[in-house]
Amino acid sequence: MPSAKSTRFILAVAGLAALLGAGVPRASAAVELTLVHPFPDFLIYTKQCKQLAADITEASNGKVTINVLPFNSIKMFQQPVAVRKGRVDMVCTPNAFFAKAVPENEAVSTSASNPQTVRANGGFEMLDRLQQEHFGVKNLGWTSSGGRFRIYMKNAPNFDADGLLDLSGVKLRDNPIYGAFFRAMNASTHPLPSTEVYSALEKGLVDASAWATIGLKDLKWDKFLRHAVEPEFYHTDIGWFINLERWNGLDADVRTLIQDMVIENEVAVRNALLADAKSERALLAEEGMEFHTVPAGAVYSKLAVDSAYARMVERLEEAGRSTDHVAKLRELWQEQ
Repeated sequence: MPSAKSTRFILAVAGLAALLGAGVPRASAAVELTLVHPFPDFLIYTKQCKQLAADITEASNGKVTINVLPFNSIKMFQQPVAVRKGRVDMVCTPNAFFAKAVPENEAVSTSASNPQTVRANGGFEMLDRLQQEHFGVKNLGWTSSGGRFRIYMKNAPNFDADGLLDLSGVKLRDNPIYGAFFRAMNASTHPLPSTEVYSALEKGLVDASAWATIGLKDLKWDKFLRHAVEPEFYHTDIGWFINLERWNGLDADVRTLIQDMVIENEVAVRNALLADAKSERALLAEEGMEFHTVPAGAVYSKLAVDSAYARMVERLEEAGRSTDHVAKLRELWQEQ
């Protein structure tokens, strides 16, 4: 389970809630917003998402209420489209989950940066404009940075003559975040939502999966996956998105309150996730997880980013869109 460190963001955001709430006048009726999330309630990412919704509601002093819908009320990969169409107002989800529609979303998961840097250098604003134009959502923030990813395996990994991970014969669970990377390593992949992986591992349908540096134990996948491959790659890319028309229709003071609290949350949650990632790795090692380092680690890490950007370019070209901005987008989101 997440350590006590993972709750530090609550105190930080609650402090902002008290500060901002004091200056927002009470209204006779709150604006009601609905929010969905893709992961089970016990995962730290969902807990953080729901806590932020509660904090914003409290800070508004009656101006706005964010109602979090039950898990699986809308299937995880259908949630971004539901927000775009206005069936629900908001979603707390990985950018990768609607990267087919906005290929530039790959910039977030592959980023070597952090929310503060990409806000300062214009990278966040650039992506937000693209998401508004091509998907009809406002990007409020990168609210769960700080986690990274590893490949976890039932059996010890093999490495080829070039020092790269050899995935021959490995039944690897896939998802929209890292599929291009796996295919670049010639993996046989099986796309599955996270809610189906435990059963697939139990039945032997898959014998490896990537997951973030936090939460493997919560999912109980470590019962089957006893080997971890490093270096870590990518970043958790969960963000807050709201239907653009709904956002533009909110009062200016409500927009300011929500946006300010999301930005504050970015910093607090990142710090908590960085701390928890270290704690979980130590616990996994203590409980017998074996960690294996890819000999050609720098090549492995570069392949992870290059493969995602190659997919981005391919999707843009298939959509008949320009790729002239891709190099600048990569530069901004890779700034450290």
